[in-house]
Amino acid sequence: MASGHLGRIEFGGPDLPPRRLRDLLQEQVDAAPAGSRTDWASYYFRDRALAEALIRASDRGVHVTLVIEPDPRREGANDAVIAMLKAHGLRGGLHLYKPAPFDDGHLHAKIYAFSKPDVAWIGSFNPSGDDPEDADVVAEIGDQDRGHNLLLGIERPKLTEALRKHVHKLTGWQPLPLKVRPHFNLPVKDGDTRLYFYPRLLAYPAEHEIARLGSGDRFRGAISHLKKGGLTKRLQEAVKRGAEVELLVHDTERRVPSELVEELSNANVRITRVRHPDGFPMHAKFLIVEHGGQNSAWLGSYNFNKKSRRKNAEVLLRTTDTGVIEKLSKRFAQIAAMAQ
Repeated sequence: MASGHLGRIEFGGPDLPPRRLRDLLQEQVDAAPAGSRTDWASYYFRDRALAEALIRASDRGVHVTLVIEPDPRREGANDAVIAMLKAHGLRGGLHLYKPAPFDDGHLHAKIYAFSKPDVAWIGSFNPSGDDPEDADVVAEIGDQDRGHNLLLGIERPKLTEALRKHVHKLTGWQPLPLKVRPHFNLPVKDGDTRLYFYPRLLAYPAEHEIARLGSGDRFRGAISHLKKGGLTKRLQEAVKRGAEVELLVHDTERRVPSELVEELSNANVRITRVRHPDGFPMHAKFLIVEHGGQNSAWLGSYNFNKKSRRKNAEVLLRTTDTGVIEKLSKRFAQIAAMAQ
């Protein structure tokens, strides 16, 4: 059962204007009125101009709550922005993510929620660029302002409220591992759309849907990080049952091992590494599933590997919204054409 328009989806990529997604976020920060709320969670945050925009918003009366991962893969990447925000302060507070004892997971979710207008953006994009840029950092983490990314601006109140509340659940000290907390194991349902929070004990909703694919069905996925596991097993089984499976993946060995690419290719999965001459990354994360005449899409921050499933704080969304699916299908074709 549908619940009306889900929201607006926007893309970044080498074929689009540079810094398009971060500019979209800054426009919304700059337009947020006094008395409204801005609730964000991000893995990388290096964009000092965007941090300054949040400070200005806080100063004019916006209740800004921000949760940042203090220890991303690139050591010290967020330090400059964290220092800026600590020195000035935010009306809702700056929070450095702290996992539970003996839990070595990270905050990998990307949530950018605003109350006026009521919209919550989720997807693959981190504000991880800066100006002027540090070439060494970009060489390691990729130019996310030019690479393939997406953000979905959700406009349904039940879902936007759930995402705002989720940001606040990521603040402060965590007494229990996230995966055993009820909030992380109960999806938020709104008609044709579900939000899943990770880590969680029941961790394979997308894989269960893929397990039903057979002759005449189709699967397409743009996946930045992919390791051997439940998803790759289900995709190979789907091909054996007659489904068509096509993957676009990141070009680095660390994110997608060559052995896995070879294994999937030998299993008749159409898999292509997306490369760009300037090294712009394929960081998008979305799946399109066509089964028995019914279509669904999955997107979010979630990487299909053990770390995302078992340890990291992530967001994954499933929807049958036709507008979102159509735009993802068109973008998949565009990325595939560029990969060729």
